[in-house]
Amino acid sequence: MDGQSSCGSCDATRAVVDGAMEAVRPLAARLGMQLDVLPRTVATWAEAIDHGIVASPTIRAAGHELCPTHPDTSESRVWRWRGQQTVSLPEEAALDLLLRALAARSKQIGEYLEHGGPSAYVRRFLSEQPAPQLDADTSCGAAAGCS
Repeated sequence: MDGQSSCGSCDATRAVVDGAMEAVRPLAARLGMQLDVLPRTVATWAEAIDHGIVASPTIRAAGHELCPTHPDTSESRVWRWRGQQTVSLPEEAALDLLLRALAARSKQIGEYLEHGGPSAYVRRFLSEQPAPQLDADTSCGAAAGCS
């Protein structure tokens, strides 16, 4: 990137990701989670190897990855999602990635808490209170006034 901290493709991709995050953020909040972007500029071979970067930009979330292919040595990028092929990141692809990542992270948190979460010793040093627990019966039946 010749000393630049960003490029046009990365900026456009970031705008798509930011839009997808705004759409998904209310769902994350309802699940007690927060969405953040941690931008990273990879500038050396060692960094590319350490982070497993094969294309730019690469988007990762909760073990899921989305990145274009580079068909040649130019700045050309090809994004593939659900049989589509585009030169820029489709918004639906970003939404799909974030929803899959949100589900994976929710599952991970649920399993962690089902196994007891932080020990009593560790809890003494945590500054935040845990999120309120849902009632054991979270079904939505006629008695609950739902239809």
